[in-house]
Amino acid sequence: MTRMVRWQLVAFAIIAVLGVVYVGARYIRLDHMLGFGQYEVLLRNEHTGGAYTGAEVTYRGVPVGRVGGVDLTDDGVLIRLVIDSSSPKIPASARAVVANRSAIGEQYVDLQPDTVGEPYLRDGSIIDAVTTPVPVEELIGSVDTLASTVDLTALSTTVTELGRALDGKGGDLRALLESLNTFTESFREALPQTVQLIRDGRVALGTQAAQSDAIREFSAGLDQLAAQLRTSDPAVRRLIGTGTDAGEQIGALLDESGAALTTDLANLRVLLLAISPKFYALKPLLQMLPQLSIGASATAPGDGTSHFGLVLETNNPPACTVGYEGTKAILDQMKAQNPDFDDTRDEFPFNTEAHCAVPFGNPTAVRGGERADLADPLITQPWDDNPKVDPDKLNLTPIAVQISTLLGVTPKR
Repeated sequence: MTRMVRWQLVAFAIIAVLGVVYVGARYIRLDHMLGFGQYEVLLRNEHTGGAYTGAEVTYRGVPVGRVGGVDLTDDGVLIRLVIDSSSPKIPASARAVVANRSAIGEQYVDLQPDTVGEPYLRDGSIIDAVTTPVPVEELIGSVDTLASTVDLTALSTTVTELGRALDGKGGDLRALLESLNTFTESFREALPQTVQLIRDGRVALGTQAAQSDAIREFSAGLDQLAAQLRTSDPAVRRLIGTGTDAGEQIGALLDESGAALTTDLANLRVLLLAISPKFYALKPLLQMLPQLSIGASATAPGDGTSHFGLVLETNNPPACTVGYEGTKAILDQMKAQNPDFDDTRDEFPFNTEAHCAVPFGNPTAVRGGERADLADPLITQPWDDNPKVDPDKLNLTPIAVQISTLLGVTPKR
C-alpha cells in the first residue's frame, strides 16, 4: 500500500465519521438539546386542555416546534413552547388553540394570529389567549343531562312527524341544499362589497346618531302635522270636493280668455322690463298712493265744506335751465320765419341735444335721463361718497314749519 493510498483512506475515514456525526446530530436534534436555533414562548391558562410535553406546535397547520414542558402556577398552568428559529415568523397577535389531531386524542398546539406583520413572537413572549377543547367529563356530563331531560314520548312524536314530512322529499331537499350552496358562493364572491357596505353603514349610522335630535324634532313635527290634518279633515274633504269645480272654472277661463291673458302677461313683462331700471322709485310712489286716496276723502268730509291746504314749493330748488338754450333758439327761429307761430299749437323740430348741463352737485333741480340713475340709493354720487339718506328718515321740519304758518301756529324756535 503506497503512501498516497494510505492518506486517501485516512481522509475517507475522517469524512465518513464527520458525516455520521452530522447526520446523527441532526437526527437527535443535538442543536435543540444544546439550546441553539430555538426560542421559547409561554402560554398561560387555567388548565392544559390535554397539551403535554413533546406535543407538536404548528403555525396555521405547519409544524414549527414542540411543547417544551408544562409547569404549575398559583392560578393555572404555564405551557412552554419551543419554536424553531428557522420557522416562519409568527405575529405576536397569535392565539393558541389546543386541538385533537385524531379520534384517539393526540393533542397539539396550533398558533393562529389575527393579523399579519410585526410585531412577531420572540424569546420570552407570553400568549394569554388560549383556547382548549371541552373536557371529556364535561361533555359526557352535558350529554347525560340532555338525555335525562328529553321527553321520550315527545321525541318519538317529533321523529315520527319529521319522517312523514321528509318522506319522498329527497329531490326538494337536494334543490334546497343546492340553492343554499349557490347562495353561499354568491355571498362569498360579494364578501368585499359586503364588508365595505358594513363599513359605510357604520358611517351612516354615526351620522344618524349625531342628527338624532333633529330627527326627533322632525318626527314630532310630522306628528303635529298629522294631528292638524286629522283635526281639519272636514275642511280638507270640502276643499277636495270643491277643487273639481274650481278646476273646471279655471279651465273654462283659460279656454275663453287664454289668448287675451297671454297677451296681457306678455305686455306686463314688457312693462316690468321697462320699469325695472327705476325700481327704486316705485317704492315711494306706491307708498304715496294710499295717502293720496286718504287725502282726497279728508278734503271733502261730507258736511258741504271743503278742507284744503296747499303748500307751494315753487322754485325750491330752482329749475335747471342750463343746456336747454337750443330749444329757445329753435323757437326764436320758428317765430322769425312765421310771426303767427305758436309753440303751444304748432309743431316744431324736436331738440335732441337738450339736457341739464350744470355740473354734478349743483343745487338746482337736476333733470335728464342721464342723471336719473343717481336717484338710486345703491349708486354712489360722483360728487359725494357719503351714503344717501333713507327716504323714510327725511327731515320734514321745513314742511312742518310751513304748514304751522298756514294754520296760524307759531313754531317753537
